[in-house]
Amino acid sequence: MAEQPSQAEPPCASHDAPQRSHTLAGMLIGFCLWLGLWALLSHGQGWAFGIPFAALATFAAARLQLAWRPLRLRAFGALLLFFLRELFSGGWDVARRALHPCLPVDPGWQTFSLTTRNPRVRLLLSAMVGLLPGTLSSHFEANILHVHALDRQQDWQATVARLEQLLTDLLGEQ
Repeated sequence: MAEQPSQAEPPCASHDAPQRSHTLAGMLIGFCLWLGLWALLSHGQGWAFGIPFAALATFAAARLQLAWRPLRLRAFGALLLFFLRELFSGGWDVARRALHPCLPVDPGWQTFSLTTRNPRVRLLLSAMVGLLPGTLSSHFEANILHVHALDRQQDWQATVARLEQLLTDLLGEQ
């Protein structure tokens, strides 16, 4: 008599194990990254709060199924150099304007047309524009970033456009 095949084969543990181990490895890496961020921001103190924070952040990221997307590390160097150069030169310019009453200050709200479709680039651009001296972004909607410029006559648009391009190079386009 021929052997009857079972109607429902149980899932093979070997098929589930790689997925589960990949998820566990990703969670472990995420936990370590959150701990590293905590150590950096807290100067290595407050671990009684930092460890539960890292665990909660790791759990939330796993629950929301947030995926780490690869960064283009070659683009990171260019972004870092650009950002540091703009940070220091812009800081010097703002300090000069604050201390010298004859230098022009023409503040006002401006709009910048975004070219990227990547929401991560848009969000990071909005945050980083606020870190550059002389500009502050409030929000973006559709393809428009709303920026407050210390001097509307300066070429702040070129700086924001270059930053957007560098972030797109780093994070990719969707």
